Amino acid sequence: MIKQSHSTYAVICLVAFSQGVINLSELAISYLLKEDYGMNPTEMTYIQGIISIPWVIKPIWGLCTDLLPICSYRRKSYLFIFGLMGFVLFYALSIYGTKDAFAGVSILLSIQICIAFCNVVAEALLVEISTGNDSSTNNVSLFFGFKAFGTLMTSYLSGYSLKYLQKQQIFRITSIFPLIIAGASLFLNEGQHKDMDIKKQLQELHRFLNIKAIYKPIVFIFCFMLQPSTSTAMFYFQTVYLHYTAEFLGKIKFLFALANITAVSIFNRYLKNYSFKSVFFVTTLTYSIVNALQILQVTRRNVELGIKDEAFSLCDTLLMQLVAELNMLPILVLACKICPSKIEGTMYALLMSTINLGQLVARQIGGILMYFMNINEASFENLWIMITMTSVYILILLPFLSTIKEKEMIESKDVYNKQDLDEQDIIGKGYEKLSLSFVEN
Repeated sequence: MIKQSHSTYAVICLVAFSQGVINLSELAISYLLKEDYGMNPTEMTYIQGIISIPWVIKPIWGLCTDLLPICSYRRKSYLFIFGLMGFVLFYALSIYGTKDAFAGVSILLSIQICIAFCNVVAEALLVEISTGNDSSTNNVSLFFGFKAFGTLMTSYLSGYSLKYLQKQQIFRITSIFPLIIAGASLFLNEGQHKDMDIKKQLQELHRFLNIKAIYKPIVFIFCFMLQPSTSTAMFYFQTVYLHYTAEFLGKIKFLFALANITAVSIFNRYLKNYSFKSVFFVTTLTYSIVNALQILQVTRRNVELGIKDEAFSLCDTLLMQLVAELNMLPILVLACKICPSKIEGTMYALLMSTINLGQLVARQIGGILMYFMNINEASFENLWIMITMTSVYILILLPFLSTIKEKEMIESKDVYNKQDLDEQDIIGKGYEKLSLSFVEN
């Protein structure tokens, strides 16, 4: 475990903040796919799924950082390399991405590889400094709080800038922040490491995942994340049917980020001492209800009630994201608590990729539903049915919440770590006896 130095916390916070700020280009990318490439909702969903693949295979990046140090460093070398690559790729997107769809999507995929890799390194550092103490909740809140703050800083600008700047200019501005990550990596206080046995580490990961108290919750979390996504359908509904401008969508993203920060603060102050099941059960029920409120807008009931679309969207976004983040934070904290030593980066990346894979599949399920329900840029009549399905789905899974036994999961990790230490102690004593026999001879 690395020393909890100020430089480590500074790098973690800076990476989190920079990843939030990179969202400056998110709205520009959505308009790039919609307008420059002429994609319909189903096509955009498919492409967004491809672009998000690097987040699904995070365990591969975790294995690299845990087992294959570059220049004897497991963390700082990768942060520097992929931060620098992110800078180059964002700049390349500003030159080639707006001219050719294939080139643009390829560059976007490469950018996500860089961002995901930096994210894995930061999360590995986060788990390392949380091992052996009770700071998991505070550290997770710190990381995601800084990330949300970075998003908050640029969310409104993401829409406002599209009014005065070209997409190419926005991509060039965004390229600065991966470069900041690369520069920050040089100040990371990290000891030197040697290459480790990949086969042995995979066996250790397999041994840990075979524990009943560990793999059952992972399956539950994956199934929970399969809630069909309506985000793409709502983006087209808001831009095509409601005629929201990029500037107004920036305001929505601002409230989205504000809700994340508020949720982190509420969780850290009032909910962190409650059990996982209690917080997760209540927030899941609440989210199902809040998510269903979108039906009022897509069926135009809000207009009948005298609520303007803009006001409804702003309030709904703030409330829905606040509850969604409160629903997700217990999972993130629990994931941090159960990661065993030596494979902490790989294990946390695996848990996060389980969430990301679920979201990827959910997005594709959403695309399939839009296709068969004839939801497109010219028809939104069945969108309310799709929203209803998403609200009902997560309620169906609540009876299976009993598969998550927080105490047993943490105890399983402690037993695993103790067995690992005992094995090292036996090996150490064996070497000691062998050395003594040589001396006696």
